[in-house]
Amino acid sequence: MFDNLHRFADKLSYFFIAFAIYLIIRAIAICMTAPLVIVLLYLSIAVSLLASNIPQVIDIPLHYAYPVRCVEYFTFAVAVICFIVVCMHQLLI
Repeated sequence: MFDNLHRFADKLSYFFIAFAIYLIIRAIAICMTAPLVIVLLYLSIAVSLLASNIPQVIDIPLHYAYPVRCVEYFTFAVAVICFIVVCMHQLLI
């Protein structure tokens, strides 16, 4: 039972990693045409997803766990701020 749950968690982590790579590619593709806040939103979401899911799939040394967690929290906070800015911009137009 726990083995099936572990496999599902791994598949979900791989999905989030693939989605993060898609967001990075999308941010690179639209960087010249879209507003900078949208590109920053995509990149911060992608880095936050990568920082939270790669340690679940790959064994990383213990002394890297805290910096990866800090990167995850920082990029999540940047993503929230960018999302609020995009929402405020849409409300004011």
